[in-house]
Order: sequence, then C-alpha cells, then structure tokens
Amino acid sequence: MEGADIMKGFDEIQQKLDEVKNLVALQKGSITRIENTDKFRLTAKFESLVPEYLASVGDVETLQINDVLLEKHMFERLAAKKNAEKKANELMAPVYARERYFFSRHSCPEGKLTPQQLEEVSGFWAPYSFAYKNNPETQRVFSIVSGKFDPSYISFGLHYHYLKKFWNTHKVTFMSDKNDIGILFPDVKAPKTIFHLIGGAYYDESRNVITRDDAVAKCLAEIYEKGNDLVLKPSREGEGRGIVFLRKEIPCEDNEKILNKIAEDRDYICQRAVRNHESWSSYPGCNALNVARINTMNFNGKPKIMSSYMKIAVKGMDIVNVALGALCLRIMDDGCFDKRALDFYAGVWYDKLPNGEEFAGRKLHNYDKVKETVLMMANRVPELKAIAWDITVDEDGDVLIIELNPSGGAEGPQLLGMHPYGGKEKMKEILDEYLIKRFYYERSDWEWDYWEFKNTISIHKYEGLKKVVQIPERLRGKEVTAIHSRAFVGKNLKKIVVPDSVNVLRGEAFTGCGRDCEIVLPQSQAPSAL
Repeated sequence: MEGADIMKGFDEIQQKLDEVKNLVALQKGSITRIENTDKFRLTAKFESLVPEYLASVGDVETLQINDVLLEKHMFERLAAKKNAEKKANELMAPVYARERYFFSRHSCPEGKLTPQQLEEVSGFWAPYSFAYKNNPETQRVFSIVSGKFDPSYISFGLHYHYLKKFWNTHKVTFMSDKNDIGILFPDVKAPKTIFHLIGGAYYDESRNVITRDDAVAKCLAEIYEKGNDLVLKPSREGEGRGIVFLRKEIPCEDNEKILNKIAEDRDYICQRAVRNHESWSSYPGCNALNVARINTMNFNGKPKIMSSYMKIAVKGMDIVNVALGALCLRIMDDGCFDKRALDFYAGVWYDKLPNGEEFAGRKLHNYDKVKETVLMMANRVPELKAIAWDITVDEDGDVLIIELNPSGGAEGPQLLGMHPYGGKEKMKEILDEYLIKRFYYERSDWEWDYWEFKNTISIHKYEGLKKVVQIPERLRGKEVTAIHSRAFVGKNLKKIVVPDSVNVLRGEAFTGCGRDCEIVLPQSQAPSAL
C-alpha cells in the first residue's frame, strides 16, 4: 500500500511531509534535525515520537535499508496509528448520538432510581464497558415511564446501530418492500392492490405491465365507480412517511393531478384503503387505520413474539403516526388491552379514548389468528432475526399484513414495560456475544496492526522492517492469543518466533512470509495448526 493511501485522513502529517523531509537526516541510526531550521521547525509533538519509533524498530544499521525507506515507514506507521485511533473513536459515535437524540426528543419524566436499582444497572452493564459506556438515564427513563424496573433496558442507539450485527442478517431489500409482500406471503391477506410502480414501470395487481394512463384510469374507476378511497405509498418507507390519500370526496381532476405527478424514479404501491374491524377501531370520526405493532425475535431458528402493542390514531389523523401523537397501548397475550395508553413523545398516559371509552377490558377480534399469522410469516423469513410487523384486522374480520420492518424500535416496547429482547437473561446472552466475544478495536503501532478485544489481542498484520520477528506476548497490556491468516505475507522474513501466549493460529497464518522462513512455535501449538 502506498504511503499516501495510508496517510489518508491524517491531514497534518500529509500537508507537512515535504517540509519535514528537508529537515530530517539519518545519521548512525538516529533521526536528528538539521541545524538550518529557519524555514520550518519540527513540532515538539513529532520530535517526541522519534525515540519511541527508534526503540520499536531497533538497531537501524542492522536493518540494511536506505534512509528514504526508513523515513517513509515512520510516516506510514504514524498515519496508521492516527487513523486507527480515529476509527476506534468513531465506532460507537452513532450509538451515543442516537441516545442524545432520544433524550432531546422525548419528554423525560421526573423520578429517580433507588440506590439498589442503580447498583443493579451498574452491575449489569459493567462487563461491557470496554465496548460501550451505558448511560443509566436510559434505564431510569424507561423504568419511570413504564412503572416496571429492568436493569437491562437498552438504548435504541445500541440496539439499532450496533446490535444489528445480531439481527440485521438480510442482504436483499425486497423483504421489507411493500411491492413484494405479496410475493413473500401470497397466502396472507393484504390491502387490495390497484397498481405497482417499480423501476419506472407500472404493473397491475397480477404483475402484468400496464401504462401510466391505465394505472390512472384504474384508480379513478376504483374511487368514483366503486366508491373506495385509495392510499398511495412509497414502497420502501415506513412509519407512514410519504403516504398520500386519494379520497372520493375530492374532485376527480384533483386526484388525477396527484396520480400524474408521481415521481417515476421512486417505487410506489397504490392500494385500497382499509377499514378496521370495530374492535380495532378508535371511535367515530377517526378515519386512520389502527394497527398492532408486533415485534418478533428469531433465536436459534425459532421466532418468538417479544412485544405487542396497538398504535391508536387520535382525531384528525389520516395516518396512525406515533411521532404525531398516536397513542400506544400494550396488547396482552389473550388479545385484551392494558388499562392505559401512552403518548410516547409527550410522556402522557391515558386510561380512555377521547369519546370516554375505557381501554381496560376491551378485546381485539381474531387476535389469536394474528399471532399465528405473524409467527408463520416470521418462520418464512429466518434471515430477518428481528422484525416489527404492522398487522390489523379489517371490517370483515380478516387478518391483514400492512408492512414489515427489519428490527423496529426498542423504545416503544420498553416505554410500555416490555423488553425488546425478551428480558435480561437473553439480553445478557446477546451482549456477551457481540460486546465481549466479537467486539474489537482496530489498533496500530510502529510494527503491528492488530485487533484489541476486551481481554486479548489478535495479530492482524506485521508492518515492521525486521527480518527476524519476535511476536510480542502482550500489547496494550493484554495477551496476544491469536494470529490472523496471511499476517506476514510479502515480508520475506528469515525467522518468526511465536510466544506461548498464542493459542490460535488461523489457516495460512504464515503463508507468504518468506520461502526459507523458520517458524518457531510454542510447545502448545501442534504443527498441524499451520
């Protein structure tokens, strides 16, 4: 790799490289300043690194390399160290940024956790502090709002930006594309489709190609001849974003203008608007469709329902949107409502609808069939370990799928007293795997590129100049326990000494290290490990 590529992102060194080269001389194996420094003087910071570098590379004269290569190597490794440090600092930055956003967006309640509860929170998250610094405000907010304490409540930042390594295993977008739900789940009822717009082309419900004029004509006939409202949705958006309604109360020319203004560089689906079964509806005068947000997790190939809550539209809403004040109400396993609903963003609880109807005791029609359908669909797409399903029951009593979202939020279930991963035991199991066993920082020093885990170091690449290499037993105070594949490739080494601390040699660990290179293994490593 060229030095300029390695120094990408390290602007200070890159900008001053030419000037510094004119001031550095190699004399008897040490780097010193030339006396004439009128034009530019080396910074104290750079000068302080020279002895550290020389101590690492050893006796310069025995390396038998020219001055230019030695100088180039120093700048390359300095840039590698800085870039690794920057990358490490950025690894969890999106997680903390999303946490700050949550606290700025939501109304945070008054109230404190008890000293015993704070101790539980601290004890639960302490093992993961190498990777992630938990803010106990997360557990305080969810515990106070929900009235149910749990030390393992998780921030949406950690859930979405990092633990997607656990649940975001799908590689294709069609799984959450509304245009493709009918392909994935042809045996599950969905709102009647009037047309699909995919890649600039129009298709009817049976996937036959039609013209734009055909699509417009079909919509207008559905509205004004059959008396049905329509809903036009971007196929890959969630949470009601970008939805437009085509209603029979609107003059025909206005609906026609909406249809003719569709941007064909974006995919859409146009469907017949659905009416809720009366047990799922809010109250007279509220036209929005209420849906159940059901979250599933797939553990070891068997999906389970982790949480279920109703998103209830309030008066004036066309779309049931939590961000706009829709209420959220926990659904119990038997399909009955909890006794109170929450406005997530305002942090206000309600025990009845605006028309005075109480939530307690109300039961959703066909909820057992809803659960059965959700688990059947989740089994069909095991690539998605975490799915947020929006499901409803229509006026005929049939279960309808509206959309699915990979993962979904962690805030909603926790504000209602449910855990998105099923509880602290399962949460601990996943955190152990992804914040202890698999989490690492990419590090670099003057000779080595390596991965730093919580308790160990794994060598990734030797980038030094020596021909006889002694792998260190420890780096950053931690044991070096593993050597990656092709860690010494292209170095043309004479000898590599592996310390006793190393107990894992990846396949082809020493491939390409040098034709006649001698490998000295610890006694614990059998030759077959190579």
